[in-house]
Amino acid sequence: MTIDMHCDLLSHPHFCRKDPAVRCSPEQLLSGGVRQQVCAIFVPHSQGEPNCDKQNSLFFSLPNQYPDIGLLSYEEEENGSSSQKKSLSLIRSIENASALGDDTAPLGTLLAKLIHLTKQGPLAYLGIVWKGDNRFGGGTEAPKRLSNDGKVLLDIMYELGVPIDLSHCSDKLAEDILDYTADKLPNLAVIASHSNFRSVLDHRRNLVDAHAKEIVRRKGVIGLNLVRSYVGDSLGDLEKHVLHAENLGILSSIVLGSDFFYANEDENFFFNECSSAEAHPVLNQLIHRIFSKGKAESMLSSRAEKFLKQVIVEQVNRKITDVKL
Repeated sequence: MTIDMHCDLLSHPHFCRKDPAVRCSPEQLLSGGVRQQVCAIFVPHSQGEPNCDKQNSLFFSLPNQYPDIGLLSYEEEENGSSSQKKSLSLIRSIENASALGDDTAPLGTLLAKLIHLTKQGPLAYLGIVWKGDNRFGGGTEAPKRLSNDGKVLLDIMYELGVPIDLSHCSDKLAEDILDYTADKLPNLAVIASHSNFRSVLDHRRNLVDAHAKEIVRRKGVIGLNLVRSYVGDSLGDLEKHVLHAENLGILSSIVLGSDFFYANEDENFFFNECSSAEAHPVLNQLIHRIFSKGKAESMLSSRAEKFLKQVIVEQVNRKITDVKL
């Protein structure tokens, strides 16, 4: 069984199996044995297409198109029912808060959008930036500190019970988020949904050890990313990252965050043997070769399952639909 904390299914232009750029279609997830999948609502900037509304609509339409797919919901947590009767259960996240609206719009408009999204169902997490910067802070390619708007967004996320994702944050922004939340919002869950370790591969998208350990101290999770640039020369280099996590004493908080997205073959983002969600069995074999059954299953499924359940319970307990600006 596999549970994956990050993919870009919702921003795919189509799911045609004949197109090799399709990496995480519903059929590929099912074929790869994925049991639960976090699907990011992703836009590179506020005017990006498909926009938030289109991706959100696609998400809620998927169970009607694919009978083996269900959606994780508040109701199943409250009623004790389970979408796990389905082969695959999905939950949304937001990758880049620019999806909520334009930087020039009133902040309240963007926050209202977030509240509306949470009324529709649970959100696994929210990352406030992508590569560049926005009104909230700066990504890895445009370092910028946490803004006052960013602090307000974090406050609302805490009220809603939505974890903050550091995966695309610049070091400056990550430090500011960790400092602000430690002081003001110590119970806000902090994660890195799709990041590896900078001590193993020096890339600004990979986590520094101090941030990784702080995420785990706050009971968050770190999702292993399968993008070649963040792993190394071969898929086998992923072993260096997981062994580094073990040396740091944080292996029990490592999960999967594959980061499969629509990408042409000539862009060479992924390793040939693990280039789409259909290849999850290859990754599973790699992890089982390195670790005992218990440790491997924790990394591949059970730790992420526990985290997502905790997120939904927290959002239910906070009476998420009653939050007002």
